[in-house]
Amino acid sequence: MATAFSESDNSGPLSAAATRLYGAIARQEWELADTLQTDHPNARTELLHWGLISDEHQPVARDPQQALRAAVTRELCEARRRIDLVASMPDLSRDLIREYRQVQLRAGGASVYYADQGAVNARLQDLIGDARREILAAQPGGPRKREMLETAVARDSAALERGVEIRTLYRDTVRDHPLTAEYARTMSARTTGRPARYATLVGDFERMVIVDREYAFVSDHIVAGSPPHAAWLVKDPAVVAVLAKQFEASWQWAQPWTGELRARGAVDTVSCADGVRTDRQQRGIMRYLCAGESQAATARKLGVSKRKLEEEIAVLKARWGVRTLNELIFQYALSPDRLVDDSTPEAGLDRARRGAAA
Repeated sequence: MATAFSESDNSGPLSAAATRLYGAIARQEWELADTLQTDHPNARTELLHWGLISDEHQPVARDPQQALRAAVTRELCEARRRIDLVASMPDLSRDLIREYRQVQLRAGGASVYYADQGAVNARLQDLIGDARREILAAQPGGPRKREMLETAVARDSAALERGVEIRTLYRDTVRDHPLTAEYARTMSARTTGRPARYATLVGDFERMVIVDREYAFVSDHIVAGSPPHAAWLVKDPAVVAVLAKQFEASWQWAQPWTGELRARGAVDTVSCADGVRTDRQQRGIMRYLCAGESQAATARKLGVSKRKLEEEIAVLKARWGVRTLNELIFQYALSPDRLVDDSTPEAGLDRARRGAAA
């Protein structure tokens, strides 16, 4: 009994019409073959594509096993090519996004303000996660807290495994903080990927994180009443280049550090432990003086008059019971005051301390 077939009957690689045409050619039933080709013009093309017939007026049917083996090899190669294409898409996407962002940066150069600390951290995590070459971090807040360091270990380790260079600049006080020292020892002694590099600097410097010299997070100095951890994501290439230059200048003056502790039994006053007798401005004065700055340069950098600076130094001398500036610097260097984290506002606490110490 005759059965009607059409291309829509196909449930495999060949249509039903192409299968019937192959049978007609194999049996050399040329009249049926001509009828099938007339009714189904694509059937011959299918057979030629799969290598099942020769390309002649009266084609010859070829061994289907050999033809299909060749077809399997061809399709497997094509499948591998497509898999490789899919696998390359994340890298392609990252490269295209980078090029697109570069155009946007040249066109607009805008910066984005983040008031919420969670939003700052989330955006920073994204940028560090996409870093390809370099992360420069200046952290003037002094010793780090445990939860911050635990987060940094996983994040920074992933970047170092990718071959990203990480350099972090800390305030000198971290050399007396066991927890931060342990973190620095761990990250600078890595045996896989790249080791991180650390250095410490006496005195104040600006907080910033620069990623691939394309993006930079900096503290807010514009918005009135902004929260302590508010920050700007800077996208302007010219500004980021200046920030990177500033970081490099500070790095040149800093002392390399691989996590060794400076003294046993150091006092951690990150959380404002007892024994601190100075306020924020006084500590700023002492940091500059300990770094070798003159009184004139210290007054200028802190934005106070020379007379005001001299008055503060006189108060500090009286507080420690010393007569000379060198004695004051020596006593300050031994005190827990040098460990105080001045990265967050403590004006009320400072005033209370000053009143209690007077």
